[in-house]
Amino acid sequence: MALLNTPVPYPAEIWVVVRFLASRSEPVPYETVRTFLEPHVPQAKKLATAHYALSALRSLGLAEETGDGSAWALTGDLAGARPDDYAAFQRAMRSAVLGLRGHEPADTADDLRRGLAWSLTRDPFSESFNWGIVDSRHQSDAPDGEDVFVNPTRWPPFTAWATALGLGAPAPHTPQRFVADCTRAVRQVLEDHLPVGAPADALNVLRLLREQIPVVPGGAISENMGFGLPDERTVGTALSFALTRGEHEKWLVMSSDSDAKQPIKLQDPDRLSVRLCSSITRQEAANV
Repeated sequence: MALLNTPVPYPAEIWVVVRFLASRSEPVPYETVRTFLEPHVPQAKKLATAHYALSALRSLGLAEETGDGSAWALTGDLAGARPDDYAAFQRAMRSAVLGLRGHEPADTADDLRRGLAWSLTRDPFSESFNWGIVDSRHQSDAPDGEDVFVNPTRWPPFTAWATALGLGAPAPHTPQRFVADCTRAVRQVLEDHLPVGAPADALNVLRLLREQIPVVPGGAISENMGFGLPDERTVGTALSFALTRGEHEKWLVMSSDSDAKQPIKLQDPDRLSVRLCSSITRQEAANV
């Protein structure tokens, strides 16, 4: 079941099921899930939203049926999850979709990964999208020349999934538009891997982000799909936007030493040339 095809539920609906399972100390019978989460749906209708949500979680390795198949429990990166920890849900979903932590990328997410790799080549400093814009202007941007999105029915679930994974966001000032803003994913990766207050080599941070978010330009999935960069030190616009936003929100400090040998090259629309950065420091800051 491909994640961008109906009747697969949106991530928000899957999150409701995850919260319910996480609130229980033991596997939950499917009929109990149905009764509590969809009391308005006739019991005769077996394939309700809860069914598809559980099936999607199973395809991602995040839920499983117990031995006799009568009850469900969270597994993988969601095992032991708290019902109020949406960030952990985001991290687990992103890991499953992108094939992190030694797991193969979920087959059901092939179209989603392709859409993410394409969208993250776009410029969040200046571009926002709705289906009409994507269909008329950008469908030929894939290296293989094929449409990234086969039909308009896949665009709404794509934007919902990208947002849930921290790899996209609604445009802040234009209704019904999507921006390739991966700031949430970038911040979570840096929170997981960089100690607060310790300057880190910018190129090593860039490599870390490409490893943990392989759909960004320079990452393995993006490169395998043919989206390339001039060299390793060039930062694509999506990552440049996320890092610049982190600096603006004061949870990152980016510095450039005059004698640095391998500074990274950030895209900055406010400058006439690229911005060089040799070290990145994560700061403690209030959530924004």
